[in-house]
Amino acid sequence: MTRIWAWLVTRELSDEGSATVEYFLVILAATALAIIALKWFQSGSGGGLLGNLFGKVISWVAGAF
Repeated sequence: MTRIWAWLVTRELSDEGSATVEYFLVILAATALAIIALKWFQSGSGGGLLGNLFGKVISWVAGAF
């Protein structure tokens, strides 16, 4: 048992999977923020803002063509 503990304590930690974990956490945070924003827009607090934004974008695109 002590050999296993010594091996765990003294082995070098590798960074092989750290980039994948970081990308996963960024995607998870972005998804959580998107869900929170959608819930806020649907609750009525930002519903008018979302409708106005889409209306402006659609009118801008229609005016550009």
